[in-house]
Amino acid sequence: MSPPTALKKLLFALPAAGYAAVQRIREKAYASGLFESIGASVPVISVGNVLMGGSGKTPFVIYLAEFLLNCGIRPAVISRGYGGRSRVTVLVVGEGRAKPPRVEPADSGDEPYLIATRLPDVPVLTGARRILPIEVSRRLFQCDLAILDDGFQHLQLRRDVDIVLLNGREDAMFPLGSLREPPSAIRRSDLVVLMGEGTVPPPGCKQHISDKPVFRCRVIPTEFVRTTGCEPVGLLPKRSVVLVSGIAHPERFRKTAEEIGLRVKRHAIFRDHHEFTDKELRQVLDEAGGLPLVFTEKDWVRLPAWIKESENVAALRIGLVMENEPQFKEMLVRSLRGAWPEISAKL
Repeated sequence: MSPPTALKKLLFALPAAGYAAVQRIREKAYASGLFESIGASVPVISVGNVLMGGSGKTPFVIYLAEFLLNCGIRPAVISRGYGGRSRVTVLVVGEGRAKPPRVEPADSGDEPYLIATRLPDVPVLTGARRILPIEVSRRLFQCDLAILDDGFQHLQLRRDVDIVLLNGREDAMFPLGSLREPPSAIRRSDLVVLMGEGTVPPPGCKQHISDKPVFRCRVIPTEFVRTTGCEPVGLLPKRSVVLVSGIAHPERFRKTAEEIGLRVKRHAIFRDHHEFTDKELRQVLDEAGGLPLVFTEKDWVRLPAWIKESENVAALRIGLVMENEPQFKEMLVRSLRGAWPEISAKL
């Protein structure tokens, strides 16, 4: 064991144990009825995880919303709006009427804005008390199902299907590691999805998913996004690039870029949800020495127009492929059939 690791364990083991105890007490308080969970007027499917930071929730929410839309269901995506500066009770980010988002990403947060951009036919709303935007989506946009983005810990709201994403990086409780709940919390889930080819559940999670339906999603880069349009990744010559990212796990972005044949000469890494300044972007451009810049799509939505319109600047768009999709669909039907037969009949 290296000295930094030993020191970290010494300093953070007790706070991590205390944080885990608090989360277990909170979970039991809701399970026992001591704290009340409120039901919505439409079915609720929650997509979440037990990690702090990225685990593929945003691309999975986009996949799930498109899947339900193609089944004849009108979903709404509901988010807390993490990182957004808006403090209104309910913020309508996108109306789902084939229009651009109504607000700026700084107001809504990166992920809701990106989802509203990618899903112009799906209403996207944010609010700290998620029940309120759900009811607004039903009243204003006639939505008949809500997808709760990052909702696994939002126990104030009852859900019909709890989907938990695992990416194999689930380690120890915060602040010793990056877990926001103990692995035992996965027992609350209805479905478990392993994100990424070759992902296996960490040892601490295996015992808690042994009785759960487990599915797998493959992450695939689909196209390069520019202000002038989109290009399929297969059409871009294999060339040297500079990557720029402000996400939780930048190493995954680099791996994806290299898997499609890009030669990464440099990777400018910023903190998650970083607000890029003009000075920083001009410095990155200068240091690139004429090489193309490739951003993540989450970062792209926050960039100023001048750099998005620059030559040789693009974002890499990510999509998902669900393995065993018919079985996944059947599990959704089974979970919704009892309380919401009219919705399950559409699937």
